[in-house]
Amino acid sequence: MPDVRPQRSARSLQTIDVLLGFLCLYLVTAGRSLPFGDARPMWMAAQSLVRHGTFAITMRWPVNAPPGSGGLFYPVAALLPVLVHVPGALLQAGIAAIAPARAPFVEAGTSQIAPLFLGALVPALYFRLLRQLGYARRAVAWTTLMLGLGTSVWVYAHRPYSEIVQVVCFLLFFGSLLRCLDAPTRRALLQFGLAASLLINSKNIYFVCLPGAALLVVAAARRRADLRLAQLMWGAVGFAPGLLAFALYNLVRWGSPFRSGYEAVTTNFWTESVFTGLWGPLFSLGKSIFLFSPPLILALFGWPALVRRRPRVAWVSLATVAPVLLVYSHYLFWSGDWGWGARYWVFALPILLLPLAELFEPGRLGRRLKVATASVLMAGVAVQVLGTAFVWDDFINISRNAQHAWLGTPDTKGTVLAPYTCHSCFEEVYPIQWLPSMQPIAGHWWLLRHKAAGHDWRTAEADAPWKRYTSLTADIQEPYEAAGIDWWPFGVGAGEHPIIFLVALLALGVIPIRPWVTELKEPGPERPE
Repeated sequence: MPDVRPQRSARSLQTIDVLLGFLCLYLVTAGRSLPFGDARPMWMAAQSLVRHGTFAITMRWPVNAPPGSGGLFYPVAALLPVLVHVPGALLQAGIAAIAPARAPFVEAGTSQIAPLFLGALVPALYFRLLRQLGYARRAVAWTTLMLGLGTSVWVYAHRPYSEIVQVVCFLLFFGSLLRCLDAPTRRALLQFGLAASLLINSKNIYFVCLPGAALLVVAAARRRADLRLAQLMWGAVGFAPGLLAFALYNLVRWGSPFRSGYEAVTTNFWTESVFTGLWGPLFSLGKSIFLFSPPLILALFGWPALVRRRPRVAWVSLATVAPVLLVYSHYLFWSGDWGWGARYWVFALPILLLPLAELFEPGRLGRRLKVATASVLMAGVAVQVLGTAFVWDDFINISRNAQHAWLGTPDTKGTVLAPYTCHSCFEEVYPIQWLPSMQPIAGHWWLLRHKAAGHDWRTAEADAPWKRYTSLTADIQEPYEAAGIDWWPFGVGAGEHPIIFLVALLALGVIPIRPWVTELKEPGPERPE
């Protein structure tokens, strides 16, 4: 007799699958470096909050930061980038209490707990947003994969900076705004207000995208006969807790609810031309968002379809993303150095990638698009692997030594930070922004080849990127020897903790591969989330 048993359909990809899969991937590829640069004061403030109940820290950062309440130093960073590190700081404090000799070996891991989880949350939230917008499941899966593997989200998920917090909060804000425009119910308005409050506490610059969002909500409400404008006050109710937290955080640090700290450390910094401030992140050799997140190149071809099919999404993108980018374009430090690519544009990566989903809709995935998709995905993965292979400071320090030896030591006495030393001013960073001889992606590839082969600095310097232009030998010994592959198996004490390796292997084993394969290869019937 023929087998009449019903065939089990393959399980569809769910949000939890996306979260779990990328969390496993990001954990396995985690780094071994301690918090550095802008991340140090945020991590130190979280530790201080856990141990002493205060945000005060023992370092002055940035170098021109003024003392705050009680003559103490405080982080200039917003509230959320500090609070997200509290779980890691609690774990670090517990380990220090139980096994103080082991505590220094695990700090690199505890300080990465927040960015790794938030990094995995980004593609998960993006998956949910794409489903909310009504895209076919295969388009959702491909676009989500592009974001998590092919863009700088992967790199910033490994760094305890504030960027990954900003991406999560902006995605929550963007999705809640779209829901408000579709149906401005009390619940939707409350969620929108709460998401907006989280966003401004991820970085205060996002106040500038609130007016445009509010105007869109009011305009949508005016078109509904069954909605009174007074009901929009529920959005203000949701926003109130975050605004209160913003004011109290300022009061604790600086003695005034209206002082955020940014105004003190960015005096005279807002003098860049809009042209340069936009051209650099878009097209400069060392910072172009298209070089550091190649899938965005393919996404450009989807913008006409997005504007035509989903005009509301296009308008929301313009109203929320454009004001932030325009403000940054006036900033002398538009590149976000030191960082990987255009650091200040990372928050917008998911939104800028949205048109890619239009290209993956049913009936549009032709042969040429398949080739283009494979090309940008492979390029994106390669760039992010290079970005996570080293702390970006490693190559930047090497390039500075080469710059000083070859192009001369810059005179920084006239910078906006004078008399303080400014390592992020134009005089110091123009090579990694504009010159092919110091291009960071090429630099990381060069450094990885030689570090993996165990070469000394002289062997490596012989074919460094700048050797295409000069026969001079740059003394890069100190920064070259200080650089190391930033992967946890190479960390101090990693060999003493085999449990970490076992956890990593188990993490790889539980990545939900089958639902991904099903969604990526088969259109299949549309099934509810």
